[in-house]
Amino acid sequence: MTRAIVRGGMWAGLVLWCAGCASAPDTHELAQDAVDAMGGADALRGVQNYVMRGGTGSRSRTGQPVAAGQPDPPAKLSNVVETLDLAGGRAALEYDLEAASGFTQHRQEVLTSKGDKGVGLENVRDRPLAAMSPSGLFSWGTQNHPSMALDRSIVTIALAALDAESPEPPQERELAGRMVPFATVTVTGETIGLYFDPDTQQIAALEATDTETMLGDVQARYTFSDYRDVGGVMLPHATAIEKGGEHYAAVQFESAAINDAEAMRVFDIPETAEGAVDHAIEQGADYSPVTLIKVADGLHFAQAYSHHSLVVEFPNFLAVVEAPYSEAQSLTLGKLLAAQFPGKPIRYAIVTHPHYDHIGGVRGLAAQGATIVAARGHESALRAVLDAPHTNPPDVLAGRRNAGAATGGLEVFDDRRVITDGGRSLELYAVTGSPHVEPMVLAYVPGPRVLFQSDLFFPGTGGGTSPAAEHLLQSVGALNLRVQTNAGGHGGVAPFDELVKAVGTAGGN
Repeated sequence: MTRAIVRGGMWAGLVLWCAGCASAPDTHELAQDAVDAMGGADALRGVQNYVMRGGTGSRSRTGQPVAAGQPDPPAKLSNVVETLDLAGGRAALEYDLEAASGFTQHRQEVLTSKGDKGVGLENVRDRPLAAMSPSGLFSWGTQNHPSMALDRSIVTIALAALDAESPEPPQERELAGRMVPFATVTVTGETIGLYFDPDTQQIAALEATDTETMLGDVQARYTFSDYRDVGGVMLPHATAIEKGGEHYAAVQFESAAINDAEAMRVFDIPETAEGAVDHAIEQGADYSPVTLIKVADGLHFAQAYSHHSLVVEFPNFLAVVEAPYSEAQSLTLGKLLAAQFPGKPIRYAIVTHPHYDHIGGVRGLAAQGATIVAARGHESALRAVLDAPHTNPPDVLAGRRNAGAATGGLEVFDDRRVITDGGRSLELYAVTGSPHVEPMVLAYVPGPRVLFQSDLFFPGTGGGTSPAAEHLLQSVGALNLRVQTNAGGHGGVAPFDELVKAVGTAGGN
């Protein structure tokens, strides 16, 4: 098949392009023309950093469906700012998120450094700034992590394509309903596919394997459009991302700037956070702030930055209720527990519900040998997360599997599961009818009469009624649980009466 296209540079004029034709441009020539169309190699090499501002769009694959198998409703993104420090290897994402449920949040995730050490800063409105290792960052922005925005920077990709090896000659492939030149290049061991716009010679899209925290290895396509001149460099102001063949994120920016010194201030470490940053660096890789707070004998609340767990001590092992947020958080928790409870392995990690922010640490706990315990209605979601390959790069679970080491598996239960050992028990109930998720697992420790639940009520925050909180109270009453203390995946630990008063009901415990 041949197509007439107009090309610039050394290919100026009308050129018949076809796969395999002697006159067809090779991959290097396609890359050279793309770089020229963006302003030239010297101009691109002069881009030390750039910032995209005023973005609006959407993010799918947030892992928030009400029930397993249902569509994952997209969240709205607004006030999006993406800051990429190409020279320093730093990146920041800032945005307002509005989920389909009505939940809203302003978030900023910053991948920065102190000296030669990388560090992550997470800043969520109405919460204190948190410092962690880079692996501890969690994002609902246009990417799963700021580093992905850095790795897929159009400036970096265009320049890398100039000198990259190309294992195969260019061919034609379909993009947005038309056939365009396509070529693969190898950049630092990674194969990247590039689509070239035959009219503008710019890079229209790229394909690569992204390794997502929850999705694992997925074929990703980034489609670029709305190229505009920014200080002599043409930058795309619109990006649409597909992962695994489904919409993942899209953003349209209003403006951009290159080599903006003021924009780089986002990477400054606030004086008030210096101590926390130093501590995070001292802890090494895979650190996220977690503190163990004793609730009762053999029972500890693992208070983290925003998503918490409950640790139940048995005579011969430990059980952790909830493995949220990130692999770094689960690995930090594992180190704390190994120090406080020497010789007692984490045998079980219980999942309350499979929303991504509440299961981001399941792979990390499975890597430490814990059996992941989930309600049968959550089996498909959890199995997909645990079985997904992770190669770019491998996570801890993938690394242990590759080394042939033992790892934890998945155990499912129907309505009720009781874990017992030496007179201590942990009761798990899969309750139905919650407006938040179907089903929802409640964990109850009968001795000290402690309940652990996530997302339904935030203990210690003053309460506030909601349909989810009302259903929680009804469920506790229906199960005839004699709850004295309420511990939350969010919030803290407080008397159960706080929930009773908030809902305005006299019963339930």
